[in-house]
Amino acid sequence: MATTHWLGDPPTEHGPLTCWALSRIAATAAEDARVDAVVHIAFAKREFEPDLGGRFGFETMGGHASPRSGGTRTFRLDGVSPARLRGEDSDEPWAVLFDPARLIRGIGAVTRAERGEGYVALSLVPHPSFAHPADAWLPPGARGLVVRLDPGTGFLRSAALHDDRGPLVSARLVDLHVRDVRSSAAAGRVVARMARTLVEPVRLRAAVAVEADPHEDLAFTGEPSARSWTVSSGGRELTVTGDYAPDATSPSAARLAELLTPARIVSHLAHITAVSATSVRAGVRPLRTFPCSAWAPDESLACAFTVDPETGVLMRAEATAEGDGRVILRHVVTALGARHSG
Repeated sequence: MATTHWLGDPPTEHGPLTCWALSRIAATAAEDARVDAVVHIAFAKREFEPDLGGRFGFETMGGHASPRSGGTRTFRLDGVSPARLRGEDSDEPWAVLFDPARLIRGIGAVTRAERGEGYVALSLVPHPSFAHPADAWLPPGARGLVVRLDPGTGFLRSAALHDDRGPLVSARLVDLHVRDVRSSAAAGRVVARMARTLVEPVRLRAAVAVEADPHEDLAFTGEPSARSWTVSSGGRELTVTGDYAPDATSPSAARLAELLTPARIVSHLAHITAVSATSVRAGVRPLRTFPCSAWAPDESLACAFTVDPETGVLMRAEATAEGDGRVILRHVVTALGARHSG
């Protein structure tokens, strides 16, 4: 399978391929292009309107095709810019094909990763807490989403949303012409490293200096997670899992959890630029709603992250006011090591 992307050829084993695919999806957040394409969106005919939440649940796109009536809608697109889609947080039904990084926030598991001829197929299961209730393609009530990822562009050649009865809505990208490609490999590598923490198990201990944070409450409710750490912060010790409960965890504790597992932050970022080989600065996508990132909760903020290449942990995270540069949030990991049992 030929590809010119800096990630190289996709591996064949499931684990490495899953990490590669998440890296490729995340890297699109640091890329842009001008794209001409045709997208076909097809609905399976159903007797009753499905109730998954999201755009293809009780609400539909309008027009003659819908999950109730079946049929196909065709979109002819000229000069689409993925960076512009991120900057507007576009809710067009075809936007996810050119902006797949938005999916990462809602992924609960990757149940299948398979290398095909010119694509990588992934089966994604929504996370019950982090999948956005209004997400068109990966709402929490879905059975799953099957996508075919193009290694060279990072676009999704196809996406199929499944409910309990099988495929419900599918999108297919055809007649693709990509021009004016722009990317930052340095920024892409940092966000790719962040994204892989979604599927990498690790047990760590850390000391964190909370240099700026308006919330003092460290109340934490965690879900079972492959990633966890014991954090010493301000004289208190807290065991944190990366799969925290967003509606039951205090903002300050959620930020500690996202230092450990920063994968979902990537979906909330726009205008990502590299500061160094391990650091990026970024803006926040507009119109972010629950479940928001604890480090990118508002578009009035600018974010900066420094990643540990070995573990993917954020060694430094900062959010500043866009207007005057005033520091609103800053956490710094001052010590990091393996956690020993007993």
